Amino acid sequence: MIKLKIKTRHEVLNDIILEAKKHPSGWTAVLGKDKRLLSDDYYILNPHTGIYVIKEYQRNPFEIKGLGGKITTNINGEIEGVFHKKSGEFGIMQGNIQKILRNLESGVQPRVIFDAALKGNGDMGLRMPIKGPASVSKKSFGQLRDIVSSKQKKLDSKFERMSTDDGIYKSYE
Repeated sequence: MIKLKIKTRHEVLNDIILEAKKHPSGWTAVLGKDKRLLSDDYYILNPHTGIYVIKEYQRNPFEIKGLGGKITTNINGEIEGVFHKKSGEFGIMQGNIQKILRNLESGVQPRVIFDAALKGNGDMGLRMPIKGPASVSKKSFGQLRDIVSSKQKKLDSKFERMSTDDGIYKSYE
């Protein structure tokens, strides 16, 4: 059993990107809302690495705050069975702002840079090291959350403390 090490949203995304260098294919995601804690939750899975979870919220128009971690190193049949409906695709983007700015300054259109990343060409300053099918099915999300809930209690508790400190649970006065 893996002991959950809680990290910032940014650190977890970096961990996932590092894992993707070793295992570039097989990534899937289940996305949903935790209505109790008012968070957007992302379960990012790979059969070779396990399951990562990220819980986040929009603190203000310019800042997303979140926490996460690796909650299991293996994906069993019970977890594989929760994918009821593929809703679309997901990806994690990674960028080199200096390279993007140089391209924009030289007249390259933003859409060209984005299209290059989608096609796997990272030379324009933007790349997508991870992509795969995603589900936003409430049924899939609920089942996966139920399966791993005991493993993420510590994460939920720390997220609730962070959110409370930021005042997101306060009503408008």
